[in-house]
Amino acid sequence: MYRAQLEGRCQLHRIYKQRDLQEIAKEEGLGKAQQYSVRWVNQWLEVREVGENIAHPLLGDNLAEGSAEFQTKKWCISWRFVTNGGKDDGIIRPLISGSGLPFYPGSSMKGAFREACKREEQAGRLPQGTSDRYCGQKLKDGDFQPGILRFHGGYPANKNWTQNLVDIVHPQQDFQVKENAAHSAYTLISLYKPEIIFGISTSQPQETNWEQVWEIWKKALGYGIGCRVSSGYGLTDRMAGDVLYRAKLYGQGAASKLIDGQKEFRPNIFRAAVRGHALRIFGGLNQSLAEDIVDELFGGIRSGKEQVGLLGMAFEPDPESLKWDFVNGSDAYEITGKLIWTLTGKLDKPEHRLELVTLIEKLTQFAMLLGGFGKSWRRADHRIFHPRYNNHLIGCHWYWVDDDNKPQEISDDVAIGYARKLIKETLDAAEKWMKQKGFEIKHPPITAQSPTPTPASNQDPSNKLLLNKPILKKSQKSEWREAWQSDRVQVWGRIAKHSEDSKIVPLLHSRQQSGNQSPRTPGYSNQPSTPPNQSLPLALQKGKSPANQGSKPYIYRTCLTGRVKDESKSNEPTQIGRLWHRMYPLNDKKYLEIVTIFFNGCTEAELLLEWISSQKEWQQLW
Repeated sequence: MYRAQLEGRCQLHRIYKQRDLQEIAKEEGLGKAQQYSVRWVNQWLEVREVGENIAHPLLGDNLAEGSAEFQTKKWCISWRFVTNGGKDDGIIRPLISGSGLPFYPGSSMKGAFREACKREEQAGRLPQGTSDRYCGQKLKDGDFQPGILRFHGGYPANKNWTQNLVDIVHPQQDFQVKENAAHSAYTLISLYKPEIIFGISTSQPQETNWEQVWEIWKKALGYGIGCRVSSGYGLTDRMAGDVLYRAKLYGQGAASKLIDGQKEFRPNIFRAAVRGHALRIFGGLNQSLAEDIVDELFGGIRSGKEQVGLLGMAFEPDPESLKWDFVNGSDAYEITGKLIWTLTGKLDKPEHRLELVTLIEKLTQFAMLLGGFGKSWRRADHRIFHPRYNNHLIGCHWYWVDDDNKPQEISDDVAIGYARKLIKETLDAAEKWMKQKGFEIKHPPITAQSPTPTPASNQDPSNKLLLNKPILKKSQKSEWREAWQSDRVQVWGRIAKHSEDSKIVPLLHSRQQSGNQSPRTPGYSNQPSTPPNQSLPLALQKGKSPANQGSKPYIYRTCLTGRVKDESKSNEPTQIGRLWHRMYPLNDKKYLEIVTIFFNGCTEAELLLEWISSQKEWQQLW
């Protein structure tokens, strides 16, 4: 438990492969191979004798619980909670008291209380000077006048805190958006849905309005306490603060797993998805400033640029709505709840609030329209759209619901227009936010031609095959794989008549080579045997023969679709693809099938776009 955090000695944050764990267990003479973090937690709990009736750690100094001088109240944290002790390099873990209990320090409690109190003063709900009276103030001569309250911090109310302590974090921003960079998960130690008792005492009982004091603390809890608050940690069942956007949604998909194999629904999937899309969109407008803009919105931990974001997020699941299933060897969840975004930081100017509301609303709707949330969000749920596939769980499925949990569907006759409008509104909101904040916008060259037909008087009858074809021009700069730029990405859509009417799902699993592609050879990329005419965009070049113009392209396990490492097929590592596929539900059991393709530098992507643009039912959304 007290080993130095050094390679070859002990690294609590690191997740070792099973074969490495077995070697470590053999070297140390252990009977069971376990991660260092699991062993650390087990040793912690062994030396801490946990009973039903824990001696009250907040009592002392002749304080009587429930008196005019000292009171306690209990709250339940809705998901996870941790206050970083900072004792071990490289890992976040709770502060531990002398009695062995994790605790929330009184100094942190005082800071959160003061901040909530000041917000209430600024909103006119408390008299000015309330925070100074309760928490103290600095005097003009440099001295400090103490407040009348003393904050004793918080401790677990029962032994439930000992369950599911080993948490996991897996940063994938660079891997998902920029390039196929190396990435790995690591552990942290946090409390899972703990009940916490908080204590406050006063030196002036006659001047203390206990009802007001606890109402202020309730507000503080609503803003979040501890660390990783912007990711949904440290929140109670009810958020406080300035709610910017609220929506109710239903979803199903593959469950996240902790390092001990336990399944868990993790609400931070919403923040991760929206943050990722924000990075893609701002990266398309100004790649050099994109990370600074996103960090200001969502918070960031880049070395030297750490900051708390403007936006807080919480997910309030409906009671008893979380259901579990075991499908194709994987745990799957089903859940309904409210997604809430709040203003937790301070805006430079109050007038920026309206633009921030629009931005987070459109980013969330953008994420819902084009993909979803959580594991395998780039694919539609195969249990619905490819039920004959039973190898493993692929995809997720999300949609908006009303207060009665009925789907908020749209009709198929307006779906295409709705999607086009939403994508444009999201990009416009991002541009407007950058202008409001004074950030420079660098638009890429517009090279993607709109699919709108040329007026008849201007059409060349000999060039009919080229009408409505997407003009693709490869970017000359080495940029992020998924920067949202017109010369890197296109979005197409069609109306599917029913759940098994997808045109993309069969291509994702077909190993059949089409007539206009060279035979598949081992390796990841499939380059044509005859180099194309480099002076023309690929989509404007003719195929080998007219008979092959409508041939479906081969995209299985290519640079377009990516792959999950499967040693039975090849030794190639997991690689992110360039295609998102979505089946957005409409009325009458129809679906808006949407495919988003980042085509730059990928031959298969360009061939797929050429095929899609030749099919009348597909329409370009962006």
